[in-house]
Amino acid sequence: MPKKLFHFAPVSTAALILALPFALAVWAYPRTANCPIDGDKAKATGKKKSTLEPNCTNVEYKHKGTDYSDPRNPQRFNHVFWITQCDN
Repeated sequence: MPKKLFHFAPVSTAALILALPFALAVWAYPRTANCPIDGDKAKATGKKKSTLEPNCTNVEYKHKGTDYSDPRNPQRFNHVFWITQCDN
């Protein structure tokens, strides 16, 4: 039993150290935003682009939804959009 714990501790610590930068990068901006098509929640993908302003970045959001404007033929869509997030 102590050998298993001895092997488990370094592996779990290494996994935590590797995952920490990704978790902090996602928390730098809101995880969800309202989709401009139907107003539902869209999820952040983690992709960022720099802008001309040094304290702003563009964040990519994706939203999968269904347009029911024609009830007989609902249309599924995958919407990708970018939102500019600026530091105050």
